[in-house]
Amino acid sequence: MLVSPPKVPVRLPGDEETLGEIINGMTMHNVVQFVSTAVSTICLGFGASTASYILVEGEYKKCVAFSHARIVIHQSSATFTFTDEKQGVAILFSELEELVAVRETITKGYSERTGKPVWIISQDMERDFLMSATEVKAYEIVDLIKGISKKQNI
Repeated sequence: MLVSPPKVPVRLPGDEETLGEIINGMTMHNVVQFVSTAVSTICLGFGASTASYILVEGEYKKCVAFSHARIVIHQSSATFTFTDEKQGVAILFSELEELVAVRETITKGYSERTGKPVWIISQDMERDFLMSATEVKAYEIVDLIKGISKKQNI
C-alpha cells in the first residue's frame, strides 16, 4: 500500500534511441496512467526523447522540471540492418509502418497534455526541439519549475 503518491524521476539522455526504447517508454507511460494515485514526474538534468514522453504523463500540477533541466522532443528513429536483401525490403516497410504508428501515438500524447494541435507538435518534432525549463513550462509539458532553493518554485 502506497503511503504517498509515487514520484518518477526522469532522466534519459536519448542518444542511440531505437524503436524498442520508445516502446518501452510508451509502456512506462501506460503504467503511470494505470496507477490509481497521482504520479509526480520530475525531470532532472537532461530529459530527451522517451524521457520527455514519460514526463508529460505526470498528474496535472505534479510535472516538474528543475531550473537547469533541458528537455528535447523529436521524432522517433530506428536503425535497420538486413542480412537478406530480398526480405529486407518487406521488413523495411513493416518497420516503417510501425515507426509511423508510434510517432502518431507519441504526437497525440504530447497534444493531449499540452493542448496544442497535433500538426504543431508534429512540426516541432521534425528536428530536435531543445527547451529550457522555462520554455518547456511555456510549452506545457511541465507545470512547475523547481528552483535552486526550496523556497523558489515557479
